[in-house]
Amino acid sequence: MNKTVELVKSFAEFEDSHPESGIEDFCRYFLASKSKKETLGNLFDGEMPPRADIIMTKLVDRIARIHMIYIQIAMKGMKIHHFEEFSLLSAIANLKTPRKTEVIYHTINELSTGLNLLAGMKKRGYINERDDPEDKRSKRLSLTPKGKKVLESCYERFSKIPELLFKDMKEEDIRLCIQLLKNVDLKFSKSWQHDKGRSLEEITKSSK
Repeated sequence: MNKTVELVKSFAEFEDSHPESGIEDFCRYFLASKSKKETLGNLFDGEMPPRADIIMTKLVDRIARIHMIYIQIAMKGMKIHHFEEFSLLSAIANLKTPRKTEVIYHTINELSTGLNLLAGMKKRGYINERDDPEDKRSKRLSLTPKGKKVLESCYERFSKIPELLFKDMKEEDIRLCIQLLKNVDLKFSKSWQHDKGRSLEEITKSSK
């Protein structure tokens, strides 16, 4: 195939899959897709999984684990007991008086775990509960002044972790990673609750 035709074809395919991305994003994507496997030789001490999707999954998982190590370091002396408490406080602030279940599932927590964490933060004076006028069985949540102060301190301290982890990456490369991975989050953040009651075989079959 003519090199120009191949390039145009590749750009058209990229544009279909990533409509919000530009030519610069495509150039980085194209170069990365053409990189040889040997360039990953130092990753995982050279013990490479057989497929690119497994490599990416393992890489994302390892980065998430590293992130949590530094989060635990940052949490020393802070007024939260678990990182999930920060996620819940942030969700309450952003979702504007949400229901308990809405906050819990938005942060991808199990219901029992989320309820326990919320109860603990209510006891410590971080959140308020009030009856939901649309459903008397539900509770609406909001942050107390104390909770807002704790959340602000979390934002200030935890924001230093991604700065530390990704300081050697260019801003445009970070944005490209977001563009490429966001649809995974958008898809599975909506389906994981339903999928919990199904077998892996059912899930993979229905996703085809």
